[in-house]
Amino acid sequence: MFDLLTSREEAVLSSVIHHYIATARLVSSRIIAKKYGLNLSSATIRNVMADLEEAGYLTHPHTSAGRVPTSKGYRLYVNNLMRVEKLTSRVKRKIRENVDTFDKNVDFLLAKTSQILGVISSQLGVVIGPSLDDAIFDKISLIDVAHDKLLIVLSLRTGIIKSVIVEIFSHFRPSELEETSRVLNERLSGLPVQTIRETINERMHDVSYGNPEIIRLFIDSAYTFFQFDEKKIYVGGTKNIVEQPEFNAQEKLRNIIELIEKKDIVVHLLNQRPDSDGIEIKIGDENNADLCKTFSIVSTKFSIGKHDGALGIIGPMRMWYPKMVPLVDYTAEVINRVLN
Repeated sequence: MFDLLTSREEAVLSSVIHHYIATARLVSSRIIAKKYGLNLSSATIRNVMADLEEAGYLTHPHTSAGRVPTSKGYRLYVNNLMRVEKLTSRVKRKIRENVDTFDKNVDFLLAKTSQILGVISSQLGVVIGPSLDDAIFDKISLIDVAHDKLLIVLSLRTGIIKSVIVEIFSHFRPSELEETSRVLNERLSGLPVQTIRETINERMHDVSYGNPEIIRLFIDSAYTFFQFDEKKIYVGGTKNIVEQPEFNAQEKLRNIIELIEKKDIVVHLLNQRPDSDGIEIKIGDENNADLCKTFSIVSTKFSIGKHDGALGIIGPMRMWYPKMVPLVDYTAEVINRVLN
């Protein structure tokens, strides 16, 4: 529960948060009086800051009189006081230039997206690909590309394409490849890829035409060929975040390195959102994992057809939320447009 703050308290809290985000230094009443034009004396501001601390919005980590925001203070700021910035045309263009190179290679696109989020935000850019196990398989194409190589092109109804080159020890006539792809498509098209992986042996065991060597190859390699599960995690911006002042201390640096290495925790962080669209912000103590109590996560969904993934930014609570929110939102907008 939030207390009902006066306009004076809101102005002081906003000023403290702005100054701390900008400098990463403890904030004194003297600094606020000098730099933020509140028309209040240092003594008055000091009293207001004391009241905000008593209410749980500020704290002072040392014996110094300087204060920093708490999770509760950031939450009030994000909910009630923050003015979201507009992204510059330069930043938008940078996002589009990196994302619009998409050529059906989802893996490359999502990795690129995490990198551009990390670079622009100076935090960790994180993308989680959607699970495509229940995506509907569309068709197979078989192409003889060399005397000992066969190109297999598999596509989903979402438009995602996967190409696999396999070595073969026979030369196939074009009509033979066409006939084999036809029987594979007749038996498998329209099924979820997970179903194909689990049942392809039964579905293909009585096939009486097409090349038996290729048919056997598909049966034996189904868990490779029909693995479209893109639920991977992509992290970019590691170099940027370790340079943040919060991680000068060895223990806190270890925390961020551990977070990057424990990708299951990162997946959990970005998936701890309700089933709704829009931006989700989790601040400090609001995160379920103990390792993440000093971090904030700004995230949203994107989709490939009906399949949801997530993208966002992970960083210290001292992040510039007015910029992070539109950055995540616009990146998801571009990703959705390109993928769909």
